[in-house]
Amino acid sequence: MAQNTRTVPAGTPTNVTQKHNKGGIGESTLRPDGTLKVTGEFAYSSDMWHEDMLWGQTLRSTVAHAEIASIDISEALAMPGVYSVLTYDDLPAAMKNYGLEIQDTPVLANGRVRHHGEPVALVAADHPETARRAAAKIKIDYRELPLVTDEASALAPDAPLIHPGRDDHHSGHVPHPNIVHRQPIIRGNVEEARKRADVIVEGEYTFGMQDQAFLGPESGLAVPSEDGGVDLYVATQWLHSDLKQIAPVLGLPEEKVRMTLSGVGGAFGGREDISMQIHACLLALATNKPVKIVYNRFESFFGHVHRHPAKLYYEHGATKDGKLTHMKCKIVLDGGAYASASPAVVGNASSLSVGPYVLEDVDIEAIALYTNNPPCGAMRGFGAVQACFAYEAQMDKLAAKLGMDPVEFRQLNAMEMGTIMPTGQVVDSPAPVAELLRRVKSRPLPPERQWESAGEGADVRALPGGLSNTTHGEGVVRGVGYAVGIKNVGFSEGFDDYSTARVRLEVINGEPVAMVHTAMAEVGQGGVTVHAQIARTELGVTQVTIHPADTQVGSAGSTS
Repeated sequence: MAQNTRTVPAGTPTNVTQKHNKGGIGESTLRPDGTLKVTGEFAYSSDMWHEDMLWGQTLRSTVAHAEIASIDISEALAMPGVYSVLTYDDLPAAMKNYGLEIQDTPVLANGRVRHHGEPVALVAADHPETARRAAAKIKIDYRELPLVTDEASALAPDAPLIHPGRDDHHSGHVPHPNIVHRQPIIRGNVEEARKRADVIVEGEYTFGMQDQAFLGPESGLAVPSEDGGVDLYVATQWLHSDLKQIAPVLGLPEEKVRMTLSGVGGAFGGREDISMQIHACLLALATNKPVKIVYNRFESFFGHVHRHPAKLYYEHGATKDGKLTHMKCKIVLDGGAYASASPAVVGNASSLSVGPYVLEDVDIEAIALYTNNPPCGAMRGFGAVQACFAYEAQMDKLAAKLGMDPVEFRQLNAMEMGTIMPTGQVVDSPAPVAELLRRVKSRPLPPERQWESAGEGADVRALPGGLSNTTHGEGVVRGVGYAVGIKNVGFSEGFDDYSTARVRLEVINGEPVAMVHTAMAEVGQGGVTVHAQIARTELGVTQVTIHPADTQVGSAGSTS
């Protein structure tokens, strides 16, 4: 049997070895990859290179909702240097959709586009500019359809359906076919609790879309292998999750799709979904050549999911002595054209919508909508952020209406160990919310109006938000205050968070070395540092080597 050989591209991550007499758990230590990064020697995904490599380009829709009447690729194929042009009809497998939970996202548009920037065709060429020009020569005849852009247009009785014929709607799982997911939580009796309230406040809150804006746009390199499979080197957050979505649409078993984490320039949730991974693999298999895809910043905004915009409708009641009586809320998240992580984000938003407070009577409903806006999914906070914005505004309104200090009002209602959350979950570990607020309040706030009087000599670090501010006050009202939120860790919604790691002890030059291999995606959060610290603490070694993360080792759960 012929041996399958792999040619590793330049810029592929290599082992990182670090020797420290200290650097265990609880000790300050240098990042294993820190020196490489600050000296510019760290190889990011966009730095990878392979001999005889082609460049991939994605043609994206220029309209948000339309039927595709025809696609003409003849001019693109005729261009010198173009090796392949692919459309939906060229996809090799019976499975042509992917998705984290709901497989509703087409690899390439199938007769319809549902958002601006949806992938329609792929080009592979010998130069990135050739690939871009060839993609521009593809002619698409769009027949535009009515748009669904917000809650009102999505839930209208005669609303255009983003995904006609959804099985879960017909089975009664959701009340409207433009609802991706719905999560109600009812505990106690809000109507009775409302009678005990001395004050009631209501609020409607709007939360806009946000982008993760990680420093390194999406990039990766797919290399076809002799066994008919493909090796994919990519900047991602979830190697094993990607693998389970990629292999079926390539028509390959998972063992023939080998993934290696390349250098990641930030993530913040935006790399949990598929972007260029499948496209690069398809082009590599079609041309039998390595194919590299690198998004520019403009395409990156279309190529990954964003934070869900939201409308939040809240009602709280409280007694005159400051105890919360009830809460009723409806959270409407705009999930965009495809599901992505919307079901889990809805679950987080609903289960954390009360905040870190004690409330026995709640009526909660959270939904995510299908619209013709860009798809939304994971971003730091994952549904908890939108809810926090609303319930903390409500806490301030209640305190003001009662004439109470807003921090003391929060302390009076703070959860603690033993509190039962609206889902029935018991807080079984310390939750020192009241103590946290007490300590925060004991420290001075930043000078609220300093920048208005200091002129050009103002120190921007003293502004609320500090150096992150992008304006000098035009159209912006600034203030300082207190807020507290709650967020889960790891997977939510009951997903299995089982993870594995492989550690091997070797003797090198007479010294014991711990060789650590996991599929954890190092995206800048410092996981490789923690792995080295754990190995030193548990094994008593000073020298640790971290292998590059890949799918040749078992899943690392929510970190892979």
